[in-house]
Amino acid sequence: MTLKNEKTLNLISKSSLFITISGLISKILAAIYRIPYQNLVGDRGFYAYQQIYPLLAIISALSLTALPNVVASLCQKNKKEDIQALFVFQIIMTTLLSLSLVIFNKEIAVFLGSRQFAPSIIITAVVLLTVPFISIARGFAQAELDMTPTAVSQVIEQFIRIVIIILAAVCYLIFDWTVYTTANVAACGNLIASLSVLFYFSKKNLKIDLIKSLIKNVNITYLTDIGLSSFVFIFFSVYLLLFQFIDALFVKKTLVESGKIEIVAEITKGIYDRGQPLIQFGLIFSTAFFTTFLPKLTKDYYIEKENYMTESQSFFEFIYYFNTTLSLGFMCILGSMNRFLFEDNNGWLALEIYLGTIALSSFIQFFHQKMFIEENQKKSFIYLSLGLLLKIMLTPILTYYFSVIGSSLSTVLPLVMILILYIRETTISLTVCKNRKFIFSLIVMSLTVLVSQYYLPSRTRLDNLISILVSTFSGLVVFLTISKRLKVFEDKLWSYLPFINEK
Repeated sequence: MTLKNEKTLNLISKSSLFITISGLISKILAAIYRIPYQNLVGDRGFYAYQQIYPLLAIISALSLTALPNVVASLCQKNKKEDIQALFVFQIIMTTLLSLSLVIFNKEIAVFLGSRQFAPSIIITAVVLLTVPFISIARGFAQAELDMTPTAVSQVIEQFIRIVIIILAAVCYLIFDWTVYTTANVAACGNLIASLSVLFYFSKKNLKIDLIKSLIKNVNITYLTDIGLSSFVFIFFSVYLLLFQFIDALFVKKTLVESGKIEIVAEITKGIYDRGQPLIQFGLIFSTAFFTTFLPKLTKDYYIEKENYMTESQSFFEFIYYFNTTLSLGFMCILGSMNRFLFEDNNGWLALEIYLGTIALSSFIQFFHQKMFIEENQKKSFIYLSLGLLLKIMLTPILTYYFSVIGSSLSTVLPLVMILILYIRETTISLTVCKNRKFIFSLIVMSLTVLVSQYYLPSRTRLDNLISILVSTFSGLVVFLTISKRLKVFEDKLWSYLPFINEK
């Protein structure tokens, strides 16, 4: 029995490492590809793609992590009836939603800003139909502690999608396509990627007979047994994407209503959308840390409550220090980064505000996951729902009066409200926020970065790249040196970094 347990733990460890690495690769690719796309099609072309991106990204998130994790959890609990109900419910809902998208494709396209988005809506409808089958296949594999199919299919999906998207952008230049045609062809990348994943599972992992058996003798009432926790998990998995979808619905439309002509409004929204790859890149690191340390916290909660409280406090302190430093550093080099990645510094202030999303969403994720572990999902769901409602209310109002600066505020302010609600409920000590040595270290780091950037040339893209590298390295060295000399952090916090052992 001991040998069997050791083999199981070894398999879990290897699987976790594999899925973490593949997830990081996919997220890095997802953050990077939109930069050459924007460079090829311009801000207006980037706007067109970003209008349809949130819908496709939500579908991708559902089939990649949200639903497979729910399926895997039900499989491990041996709840076949619940799996049957969930699978059939997915088929019914995706079919109804797909039909709705096809029937009302023109109306939805107009709501997104142009009737020319209609082909993308139809493509989205077809992609949606693949979700039940991909999620059930990934879920079955994860239930058997085999993360390889999910990891490989994730990289396959991302790679195929990106290749087609970049090819569409190249065709925009060669064949003089419109930005809408380019966006519609780019959307095909998601469809071809999803079909490729289905083909992969049909050869490697998709159990056709088992799926057929799920459709027989289904009692849909078992859905009530799946519980609120699964729904909240799915909701949080797509939460920031819902914020992006709200932006797609309201920002350009409101900019036109405020007096901007159509093309200017589209370009302005495209500049605002530059923040998306920056945020995605900033969140890669937090995602890696959460993926690594949350399983340990969950285990401690059920086995060693006292250790759970200590570890939760330590992990929060690490998340606070790391993400505050990362966000501030990002803000300091934003001007150079904007010029290096996008050739100009348009939308600087709106993007500066928007970068606050990195730290805020990381803090929110910590408190959400903590409440999830402690089985307090209901309150977490209420807080997240209130934030979403506030986002819907603020986006048109603030965008109308303050353009995309208001759009950024309409994202940051709801996140601040959610964080305050979580903090009111938490048992976590916030004394870490008053660490004067840390504040001093941040000030010196920021001054180092800003001063070095001031004296470094910034005329060309190469100049800005050198400026980013030199100022970032200088700021990092200064920050780490001061932190070590002043003993800003407890030694244990350094151990959360992957290349440092606990002292």
